[in-house]
Amino acid sequence: MWEPLYVFALKRLGATADAEDVVQEVFTNIWLRRHSLQINATVEAYLFTAVRYQTINQLRRILQSPEKLDQVNEAILPSTEAAFRNLLARETAAIINREVEQLPGKMREIYLLSVEQNRSVAEIATGLELSEQTVRNQLNLARTRIRKSLRAAYMLLVFPL
Repeated sequence: MWEPLYVFALKRLGATADAEDVVQEVFTNIWLRRHSLQINATVEAYLFTAVRYQTINQLRRILQSPEKLDQVNEAILPSTEAAFRNLLARETAAIINREVEQLPGKMREIYLLSVEQNRSVAEIATGLELSEQTVRNQLNLARTRIRKSLRAAYMLLVFPL
């Protein structure tokens, strides 16, 4: 049971020694409190929760010691940055999808043909029996609407209310 707990701590701390310390501390605390300990959930859930809290405590200790700040910069911050980038990508996709759903019918159809099916302006115009200029205009309007929504969302991210 120690290995999944160790991996859990290691992913958050980025250093094997710190992860080992966390798991050791959890098991030591359980042993010291073995006579009075009451576990209301499963043992596995209890252990993972205990490791999570002990990891938070370990991070506090790391952040208070200047010599370990390099470890934070190398191990923890990149994973946090990657998680933020993933979240930002999902949010961006959700905003785009929401805005595409709100486009008028023909504009949405033209936009989706261009983006999802990678069709050219000429192919779209021929398929929908429209002029190429009409297709270009509709694509530009759709992109402008989506850009405005994204700009507004990013402004709220940078300057929250």
